[in-house]
Amino acid sequence: MAPMSSRMVSRGLSLIAGPFVVLGLMGIGCAVTQMGATQDDLARATGQASQGADVFARECARCHGDRGQGVGSVPAILGPSALPEYPRSVVASNDPALNDPQLLQIQAQARPAGAAWRDPFRTAQDLYVFLNAQMPKDRAGQLKQADTWAVVNFMLAVQGANLPSTGAGPANASSIQIPRR
Repeated sequence: MAPMSSRMVSRGLSLIAGPFVVLGLMGIGCAVTQMGATQDDLARATGQASQGADVFARECARCHGDRGQGVGSVPAILGPSALPEYPRSVVASNDPALNDPQLLQIQAQARPAGAAWRDPFRTAQDLYVFLNAQMPKDRAGQLKQADTWAVVNFMLAVQGANLPSTGAGPANASSIQIPRR
């Protein structure tokens, strides 16, 4: 057997080490991907919509996380890629409330065949209508209107929306766009 040249050894090491380097870089990329809102976004939004921050902490954070990053199968609702215009696919969940056969049947009967499970999020009004009817999941529709508007304002402020000084409300919500990040 002929001795291996240093070039062959170097090439062999490159072939072996290459995949590990790629996996390491992928791991670093995943480790720095921000889920939920940043502390700066939260601080800015709390300054703009402090009542909404309080209601969010009390009513939303237990399922969606303190930064809106999502917990388990519950979606992220703050930060990059949160509040998508069109709904993501609903995935199977261990939460019995999300898989209640009667609730699923009612939802299926209320939507035209092939329709998304919720209307698009384009404006503050769209977000309000959804939150007012659907959240919190265990007590859907039971938040006071003022609390729901407060959460809408907080969520929009976190996302960087250009809110009027009076915030979003029934009179202007249809004209306030949800920013895409």
